[in-house]
Amino acid sequence: MLEDDNADWFDPDIAALSLDFGEKAGLQIYRNYTRSFEQHAIKRFVEVLNKEAIDLSQYEKLTSRIASEEGRYLPVIICAFADDLLKKAFKAALPDGIPGGKASMMSGYGPISDFAKRIQLAYAFDVLSGDLMSELDKVRVVRNRISHSWDVFDLTQFFEGGSLSSIHPIEELLAEREVLCDLQEPFDPLVVFRIRMVWIVGRLVYEVAAYHRAKTAKLEPHKALYGKPVPEWLGSITRIAFNTTRTIAANEVRLPK
Repeated sequence: MLEDDNADWFDPDIAALSLDFGEKAGLQIYRNYTRSFEQHAIKRFVEVLNKEAIDLSQYEKLTSRIASEEGRYLPVIICAFADDLLKKAFKAALPDGIPGGKASMMSGYGPISDFAKRIQLAYAFDVLSGDLMSELDKVRVVRNRISHSWDVFDLTQFFEGGSLSSIHPIEELLAEREVLCDLQEPFDPLVVFRIRMVWIVGRLVYEVAAYHRAKTAKLEPHKALYGKPVPEWLGSITRIAFNTTRTIAANEVRLPK
């Protein structure tokens, strides 16, 4: 068999290298073994998670509030909930033996003593997903504006030109999958915000419980948490998010126009 006949088993980037056949084959074999070990480690990690229960009672309680609470209070409620989760994430990620203790870092003049700092350092040091922290920071900015203004009656102004309008439009994907089949576009801005928050907070709950554990297992968190096999924890959170999304949509349809 000619060496060129085997070229189709090389990954495209390896095939494009200016190396002879033997060197390419060695790189490909090494990569294949690495992938195999990684896939096995992820499978074992997910099996361990699936044997444990994840407490979603507080998330369910919050999603109920998101579906029903007056819109202008939602950023405050969501940020308070998220801040508690960030504290929990840092307590898990910070090493023991810190002079003054972990608590001193999250109080007073500590480096992670407020919500904004916790978001920044979680992003900077990969405590949680960077894109998730960016989305959460957009809600924090609006929370601050609402908290320091006496003249905010709804969130429309923030959606149409503010930071909330740039949050990932999960509602568009859900509409494509007919989860929001009862609603007609364009969606009401407050409905959009409620739906986005249900999914963002659900992801935060999931990552606080599992992200650091994946890193401790020397796995790439996104592959372990969002790849295959799919952890049952993610399925449980997704079911709550789907059900709440449908409730939000149904509530909107029943409102008089």
